[in-house]
Amino acid sequence: MTNKGREIQDSGARPFVYVMLAINVGLVVASLLVYLSSRSQLVLAQGFDSLVDIAAGIILAISVWVGSQPHDENHPYGHNRAEPIGALVTAVLAGVLAFEVLRSAVDSLIAGDVADMDIWVAAILGGKFILKGLLLTALVRRKQRTQSSAIDALRVDARNDLFACGTSLLGFGLASYGFHWADGVLAIPVAFYIGVNGFQLARENLRYLMGEAPSEEILQGLRGMTSKVEGVIDVGRLRAQYIGPQLHVEVEILINEFKSATQGHDIALRVQQVLEANDNVNQAFVHIDTVDTVDHA
Repeated sequence: MTNKGREIQDSGARPFVYVMLAINVGLVVASLLVYLSSRSQLVLAQGFDSLVDIAAGIILAISVWVGSQPHDENHPYGHNRAEPIGALVTAVLAGVLAFEVLRSAVDSLIAGDVADMDIWVAAILGGKFILKGLLLTALVRRKQRTQSSAIDALRVDARNDLFACGTSLLGFGLASYGFHWADGVLAIPVAFYIGVNGFQLARENLRYLMGEAPSEEILQGLRGMTSKVEGVIDVGRLRAQYIGPQLHVEVEILINEFKSATQGHDIALRVQQVLEANDNVNQAFVHIDTVDTVDHA
């Protein structure tokens, strides 16, 4: 049998985590300097966002490192649940950020604060928009090649930042033309957007941690792959559950009763290899049963 499930799981998320950390450290420093001179709530919101991103990045870096460790006696199927845990903590931090941005925006509107919308405010907002746009593009491309909770968390964060920066740039433009209320008002939908995305990220990763079954579409796809293997007459029960971001699959195949034990083993091995070639599958367990029928092999 193959040993894919016993190999070190490398999602490829580590370089993206380090890039995100470097970007956010620079953005926190720049946002703080600009806020001290402008008192812009939009810039303050972006600074808080980047600060939370740093905390999330550290957590994701740890979870990615733990998730890449090989199996051991206490973790026979590896440590790939570490990434969903890191993503779940990131989702909680997103909720904290959403609350803080909302609170700050409401306080600013009640106090009637007027921000100084100078060129540096536009520079920090525009710079963050460009950097996070480039990062999101790279993450989307990576997501198409691998299943990773850390990549998902980074992608959600970058998407949140793009929306927040776009809204903030709109607020900057309106405030520059005398609509000073726009600075605080437009920070409110940003807070709700961040909160909703954090909730969705938490819900998705709870599925991985709770061992939820995949969608019916995925199950039918796995069943179809199994049925096409030479020597398989029919597919019996097929079950799958998430162990971390990948699936463990258990399938029963029916083969001709006149097949030898060696032939049955070879058919089961081919089924396992086909299933584990799927990027969503970490390990497959194949059970053999026989049926009295004409051999179609």
